[in-house]
Amino acid sequence: MITSFSNPLIKRIKRLRQKKYRQQERVYFAEGVRIVLAAVEHQAAIETIVFSSELLTSEKAWQMIAEQRHAGIHCVDLSREVYQSISMRENAIGLGAIVSFAETEISDLKVDQESIFVSLLNVSEPGNLGTVIRIIDAVGASGLILVGPSVDPHHPTAVKASMGAVFSIPLCQLRDIDSLISWSESQAIHVVATSAHADQSYRQCEYQYPALLLLGSEREGLSDKVIRKAELTVSIPMRGSSSSLNLAVAAGILLYEMAHSSDQVK
Repeated sequence: MITSFSNPLIKRIKRLRQKKYRQQERVYFAEGVRIVLAAVEHQAAIETIVFSSELLTSEKAWQMIAEQRHAGIHCVDLSREVYQSISMRENAIGLGAIVSFAETEISDLKVDQESIFVSLLNVSEPGNLGTVIRIIDAVGASGLILVGPSVDPHHPTAVKASMGAVFSIPLCQLRDIDSLISWSESQAIHVVATSAHADQSYRQCEYQYPALLLLGSEREGLSDKVIRKAELTVSIPMRGSSSSLNLAVAAGILLYEMAHSSDQVK
């Protein structure tokens, strides 16, 4: 059992709270029973599992640790106090893992007649990003493409908000919108943009597939230049005093409608 706060492994996990170290080492720290179990289930590249025998009570987690040890994964026990020092949670449950990055090249994305992809432009809130990843998984969409300066999808808050979906959803990153549009055209993908000023409500239009849903940043949305690149622009009607919805909420509404329409098309 590690009891020293100055242990090299403990120092390393604390460093991984910062994006620059995650980028340098190409690994991140994922925490929580459900999240680590999801990493194992989806065969993520787990480097090390850390746990605290003084905190962890989940029988499933203990079984998983035994199986991973048998498979040769490095599993390390930490004292209660040491684990709490690396935890980003208010009530640490005693299970985490160092996981290697799993990024997909956009050319490797599988596109079929029913595919629905999501692209976020300049998203800045890790909680929103993680929630959108979770929604993509929930509706059975095909992948996420981040465009431009974006919050790190391996940020602890994003990983937590994804509830493990970060391990199952193909995720790509592109520098600019032109690269995204070139790819969509090469794959005959129909691009759908969102705008508060669009004439059509998201329920009044006919979606075509495969489809790509574009969503802008939390603060600025999509620019007119980007919107003009889309085949279809839709709005979500607002009846109250609010002028816009939270990014993840908007993504959920639109994705469920598009998934429902896709089922009807079949």
